[in-house]
Amino acid sequence: MNSIKPALSGALSLAALATGCASAPDPDQVVELNPVQESEAAGEAPQETAEEAAPSAVEEEFDSEYTYADGLKVRLSGVERRVTGEWDIPENSPYVYFDIQFDNGTGGPVDLSYVSVYCQVGEEGRTAEDVYTDDTGSGFTSAVMDGRTATAGYGCALPEEESYLQVELTLSDWEEMDDYVRETVYFVGEVV
Repeated sequence: MNSIKPALSGALSLAALATGCASAPDPDQVVELNPVQESEAAGEAPQETAEEAAPSAVEEEFDSEYTYADGLKVRLSGVERRVTGEWDIPENSPYVYFDIQFDNGTGGPVDLSYVSVYCQVGEEGRTAEDVYTDDTGSGFTSAVMDGRTATAGYGCALPEEESYLQVELTLSDWEEMDDYVRETVYFVGEVV
């Protein structure tokens, strides 16, 4: 009998709760809804014009500049073939060196430590290995203040028989992610 009491007590509690939920609604809380006449384009989202919609990705040539909607400018320049030394990673290998430069005209600081750079080489678009030398360093590691410029050198393995290079540059400014998501910029061209 002791084991039936808790079960019976629980069942009665649930029944009382269910009865309380099934009572008539308070007339002060009832809301009147008026029917809305639907237009022909009711289910369609409003069309954005080309000026309003920021692209998710853009393509630029080497030595050109791209300006984001908030006034931040990026350019890829100084593209040249090189060979790594014995203390570089990887050592004694052909690679392509380039500079990435940001000019900040946004009105506030921009954290560049979130920059991602990826290279693809050749007509087949093979992913290129990153190259680490004294010139390439560790990329961007801090913010660039408004009205200032920041430059960092990068390198990607580029076999001697390949000439096509695509550099994908993404800046994910996490602190401002809700306000503005910057599009990916692809710098493309032939390396001589």
